[in-house]
Amino acid sequence: MTIQKRLAMRRRTNRGFLMVALSFLLASCSSSPPIAFQNTSHRQIYSLTWEDLEKLQFYVSTNVVAQYQDPAGETKSLLLPKLTPGVVTGAGPNWLKVSFREGGADVPFLTDLTQYDPRYFIASEVEGSNDFKRITNLRGESFIYKGTRYTLVSGDDAYLLFDWEGWKKIVETRVATPGREVGER
Repeated sequence: MTIQKRLAMRRRTNRGFLMVALSFLLASCSSSPPIAFQNTSHRQIYSLTWEDLEKLQFYVSTNVVAQYQDPAGETKSLLLPKLTPGVVTGAGPNWLKVSFREGGADVPFLTDLTQYDPRYFIASEVEGSNDFKRITNLRGESFIYKGTRYTLVSGDDAYLLFDWEGWKKIVETRVATPGREVGER
């Protein structure tokens, strides 16, 4: 092989290596994908307040399709595509309400406080009370929202995801205790 051919091959190899390295660099600079929001490790340990929750970007984990009958008796469908962004509009000790559209439904998500680090799964209002129940625990997989009964076509296993980078910014504002040395008063 001639020296010119070797140099040409080396340039192509170097260009290929440079392209692969550049690809990895760009991928590492992109934002991290949303992850499951868990009650203990993400909400409770860091004592997230209502104000903290309002600053977090949430997402739905999977497609959710629900249908209902409008006043004219026509079947209407609602689609909440996977990774649709939403904001918290209400919070309780074991639930969050998330709105995925301005003026749209506040979708409840419920966590099981008897588990160590549960996720927040899609839920429903319980008829005649202010409680929520996980949709998978309802017969017929229908739910009620402001008096309207919706039938869930798909997405009964949907849970909340959140923006990791946004959460880290909130958690970084927490003041760490510096500790005490022996002999300090």
